[in-house]
Amino acid sequence: MLRVPAKLNLHLQVGLRREDGYHDITTAYQAVSLYDIVKISLTEASRGVTITVTGVDSDRIPTDSRNLVVRAAQALSSHIGIDPNLHFELIKSIPTGGGLGGGSADAAAALVGSNILWKAGADEDCLLAIAARIGEDVPFFVKGVVAISTGHMQPPMSLKHGNHIWYWVLGILPSGLSTKEVFEKHDEVSATRVFCEETYRYRRERCVKTAWGSTPPHLLIASLLNDLEEASIELLPSIGRALSAGKNAGALASLLAGSGSACAFLARSEDHARGLVLKLQEINIFRQIALVIGPVGGVRVLG
Repeated sequence: MLRVPAKLNLHLQVGLRREDGYHDITTAYQAVSLYDIVKISLTEASRGVTITVTGVDSDRIPTDSRNLVVRAAQALSSHIGIDPNLHFELIKSIPTGGGLGGGSADAAAALVGSNILWKAGADEDCLLAIAARIGEDVPFFVKGVVAISTGHMQPPMSLKHGNHIWYWVLGILPSGLSTKEVFEKHDEVSATRVFCEETYRYRRERCVKTAWGSTPPHLLIASLLNDLEEASIELLPSIGRALSAGKNAGALASLLAGSGSACAFLARSEDHARGLVLKLQEINIFRQIALVIGPVGGVRVLG
């Protein structure tokens, strides 16, 4: 049994779309204490990889090859040369379509767990390389905590971190968004503007040099950024209202999680965060509200 956290993108900068269809992306990840549980068991080889899902949004999660867990198990089995013969039970707490990385997190847990169960002996570098082929976010969840990623197929760079705790309140809206449609809308919006390569590179360099893991949260508020926010709000206007509601409730900052639609509200302390939870519950915008902290570790084997 393994536990794997959700993530926030403290800084998400999107560059131009490349010929291969991917965008140049610079992002600062932080793992936060909202966890999925992944249970793995051996099955008959003829059954291949099977999945059952319970918990949050379980009816919206595919159990076939569209699920990154299947791709993770198949990728590792191909690498070590055996037939995949595993059953995965996903117990979900991370909402789907929220930009919190639940699918990628589960895939990372599947890689780590399969490696143990099959006694494959793949080292961390090998797992990270396989993870990068499955999805851009997947490698981060292997180690978690805080990391910088500077592009497609590039391994995340783990950052030194101190004892600073980030207190977040997550607001989950009733409707989710797909990453694909958000990036398509971002491209549509960006097409009407002049892209400045110099500005992009300057912002990218600043993000990479920022001490995301060892600086007190209140000193990094001005550096919090999500280039996908405008596109996400165009697709789902309630995101804009939700982000404003968080600020009006007293949050230090309001941040869209990844491509959305989850919203993250930064608090000064645990007491402040609990107060935000109460205020946001009164507004009745969100279907789920959770108090979480970061940074936390990545995939953890529980037994």
